Amino acid sequence: MRLARLGAEVFEYRALVHNLVLKDLRVKYRNSVLGVVWSLLNPLLLLGVYTFAFRVVLRVQTENYPYFLLTGLLPWGFFAGALMASTRAITGNGTLLRKVHFPPEVLPIGTVLFAFSQLLLGFGAFLPLLLLVSGAPLHWTVVLVVPLFILHLVFTIGIALILSAATVFLRDVQHLTEVALLLLFWLTPVVYPVQMVPEALRPLFQLNPIAAFILAYQDVLFWGRLPGVLAVAAMVGATVLVVAAGQALFRRWSPSFAEEV
Repeated sequence: MRLARLGAEVFEYRALVHNLVLKDLRVKYRNSVLGVVWSLLNPLLLLGVYTFAFRVVLRVQTENYPYFLLTGLLPWGFFAGALMASTRAITGNGTLLRKVHFPPEVLPIGTVLFAFSQLLLGFGAFLPLLLLVSGAPLHWTVVLVVPLFILHLVFTIGIALILSAATVFLRDVQHLTEVALLLLFWLTPVVYPVQMVPEALRPLFQLNPIAAFILAYQDVLFWGRLPGVLAVAAMVGATVLVVAAGQALFRRWSPSFAEEV
């Protein structure tokens, strides 16, 4: 019910959401010679560095490792980038909140959609190239990436609502989020296969929602198999919980936003 209401509000103010995403694009690439190409250079650089570190130096024995790395690195980049941007979604738009009447939820949602556009751009540019270079097969499970995209997007919006609202009252949330994401990155099988994790600890990774998402991307894109039942349950359950909590907290705190920012 709450998710449907949130979707209806986003649709009603879709023009504003669209303009917010375009504003973020213009601000990010203002006075830039390469423009949107920078969105591809950053993951490309990380792809090269991690491939050298884990494949050449640490000798991770995963065939087509760059392709494996891409299937986890791009979704993680979307998740981390969206959450960091969401901590500034309300605090950075105080003037807009005071002058224009609109549901403030569209501000963090706009930041998430901007990061999501970068995810789609990255997959669109790198996935065909790596498939061609590596010779890896394209499995039928690739079609499952569409519902996975949607679920991941909604999950991230739920967390963004919480972080954007909390940062209004406690600015340290932005710095805490940065530290938490750094720690979470290494506790999530993004740059290493989950098979390297001791068997006894693997269920914990599947219960970690973002780890479950990363493993699901790897399953449908790289391994060509269906995600495990436990992973799907973790993703769906976590999405429902964070969206419900995010909306409840956001609605409770939003009347004070204009005064606080």
